[in-house]
Formats: sequence, C-alpha cells, structure tokens
Amino acid sequence: MEQPAGMPALPVMPPSCRNPPGFRRETVLRILFLCQYFPPEPGAPAARTHEHAREWVRQGHDVTVVCGLPHYPEGVVPPAYRGRLLFTEEVDGIRVLRCWLFATANRGALRRSLSFVSFLFMATLAALIKAGPCDVVAATSPQMLCGLAGWIVAALKRRPFVLEVRDLWPKQIIDLGVITHPVLVWPLSRLESFLYRRARVIVTVAQAASEDIIARGVSRYKVRTIPNGVDLDFFTPADRKNGVREAQGWGDRFVALYIGAHGLSQGLEVVLDAAERLKERADLLFVFVGAGARKAALADMAREKGLQNVRFLPAVPKEQMPAHYAAADLCLVPLLKRDVFLTNIPSKMFEIMACARPIVLGAAGQALQLLNESGGGVAVPPEDSQALAEAVAQWTGDPAAARRCGERGRNYAQAHFSRIDRAREYLELLAAVCL
Repeated sequence: MEQPAGMPALPVMPPSCRNPPGFRRETVLRILFLCQYFPPEPGAPAARTHEHAREWVRQGHDVTVVCGLPHYPEGVVPPAYRGRLLFTEEVDGIRVLRCWLFATANRGALRRSLSFVSFLFMATLAALIKAGPCDVVAATSPQMLCGLAGWIVAALKRRPFVLEVRDLWPKQIIDLGVITHPVLVWPLSRLESFLYRRARVIVTVAQAASEDIIARGVSRYKVRTIPNGVDLDFFTPADRKNGVREAQGWGDRFVALYIGAHGLSQGLEVVLDAAERLKERADLLFVFVGAGARKAALADMAREKGLQNVRFLPAVPKEQMPAHYAAADLCLVPLLKRDVFLTNIPSKMFEIMACARPIVLGAAGQALQLLNESGGGVAVPPEDSQALAEAVAQWTGDPAAARRCGERGRNYAQAHFSRIDRAREYLELLAAVCL
C-alpha cells in the first residue's frame, strides 16, 4: 500500500531489531501513556501497560502513565489512595499519575459508563497539567473514552497519537447485549471511527482485530499488531504440591482451575454445567479464582445445583497467581460464542502456558489458532458443557500427557511471547512515529 504523504515510514520490524532506521540509542523518548487501569489492579490492560512501560524505562526512556485510582474490579479504592484528586508516585521507574474517577464495581452499564466519563475528564486534565512535555501520546482501550482523552491530549500538545485497541468496542458490548439501543450505539460507533482516523498508528493485540479494522476502510499502513506477552521470569513452572494446594485442602484431587474475571464475556456457566456432569467424581475439583459481575450469580447457581465439586476463591494479587497456576492440573479458558471473540486472545493463555499447565479452551478464532500452534492444550466448542466435561475427564486419566502438553506451551511462550520482546517491538514503533 502506498505510504500516505507527509508521514514517516513505519516499517514492520522483527523483535530482534533493537532500533528503527534513524533512531539513535542515545535518543530519549518521552512517552505519555493513558490507561484507566494500572497495578495494583489486576487484569490484562494493567499488566500489559506496566510491563511494557517498565521495559521502556530500562531501555533509558522517560515514561509517564496516567491512570485512575486503583478500584478494579470491586470498586473499592485502597485507603492509601482515598481523598485525593491526583496521586503521584513512581513504580519501577515509571512516573504514575493516578487521577480521581467515579470508582465502581465491574458491573452495571450505567455506573461503569459514569466511571469511564469521569476518567475521560480527569485523565485529560492530569495529562495536560501535570504530565509535562512528551514526544508521543498513546492511549489504550477497551473503553474508547480513554482513547478520546489520549487524542485530546495529543492534539493540544501537538504530538503524534497512538491508539491501542485491546478489544473491538463498541462491537464487543453490542454482541454481549450490554448496549443495543441505536441512540447509544451510534455515538460510540462514530467515536470509534473518529479515533481510527485521527490516530497516527493503531496498535492491536491480535491480527484478526487488525484485519477487522482494515476491512472498515482504515489504511493497512497505519495498523500494527503487537500481541500480548508474558513475563517469563515471573510466570514459571513450579511444583504442583505447594502452599496453595495445602492451604485450600485440595489434597491430591485433580484441579481444573479458572482464574480471572467472572464477567459476561467468559460465560462461566458452561463450567458449572460441566462440573454438574462430573459431580460423581470425588477425585475432581473445579476451582474459580477471581471477581466480577457474574461471580455472585455463579456461586448461587452452584449452590442451587448442590455442586460439592466446585470451589470459589476471591481474587488474588498478581504475586500469588503463579502458585495458583502451579497448584492446578489444568486451566480453563472459556468464552461466549460471539463473533467478536473470534478476534480475541485471552491474555491468561500466555500466563498458563508460561507456567507449563495444559489448557482446555472453549473458544474459536485467534485463540484457537494460538492453542493449535502451541500444542499447549485441547479445544472444545464454546458453550458446550458436554465437550468440556469430556475434555476434563480425559485429562484426569492421563497426567503424563497433561505434563507434556504444559511443557509444549511453556516452550512456545518462550519462543514467541516474551513480554520484553513485545515491549521492545512497541518501543521501535513509538520511536518511528516520532521521526
């Protein structure tokens, strides 16, 4: 495709290339990155932004992240951050500006919308007043008002704007039935198109998402895929018989673990249906770890079904996640059967593979392609509880095969999904944008 006039070349560069043409090692980039979520909050957006920014700082660059006060997923701001419009701190060399926002639990469309709108205004002000000079402004979805804040800041600072698209909004919330009225859909769709046009570069986390955006008429030249990765030094294989298994009283039972958000997208009801099909298996446990909009309903459903083979645990800090993965015998990654999820790769897949645990995937599209390429697990059709139950039961009878599968996943993650490599690739792109 012909390069647009007046724009510097943004060549597709392999991760092994440390610096783009014209970029000197001694050049210090001043990167301003807007992301509503940031550690200590859990979740993929927070982890990706933190780990990328940390590596950029290690490479000698100045990074400022504008985010909200910690509150996800339960809507509770920790005492240390309360009563402040703006809280400034340094995390791993990253300057972090945490701004006030309407903190709410990760449920309820109206309250979450108010949270998104409040972040739009407060993040814009924080970035304009407190962030200082920068060379490039980037902002990440899934909620596009964060992208709008990034564009406003970039326009006023007269700096290039990079839009990171984690999930295709509003397509995802429309497919999930969260928002369906045309009066609401129209402005969100218009905002999405506006930001696609205004961004110097659009970064996606999956190639299928890039192709979806390009199919809407966006120049292929300006769309780049930088997949998620994983911190391979943090998520590592460990002994199955650890403190988690002992503390929870799982004994030597086979544990099928789901760890992550208990929201609309995951369709975790299918896991409960599978557990019901296997309820006579005293040697088997289904364990849910995390929080979210559907957790209370899922726990009520398990009680109504009288499922003794199901356990619900609260969300755990990131520091405890590798031990929970290690304590499991296999890990579950379900998604609802929706077209929008054909472009998604759940980030937990990378963590599970890095911890050398086999995956049972209930999804299609890009996630299925990744699983097949890695050899790190087996797939079942989404929302198919019978197939899920059969897959789990099959693994219980062949632990050696499960271990081999986990090892293949670990090897694949090492070869293709190092977070450091992805961060350096992203840095090269930001540097090229600034030329």
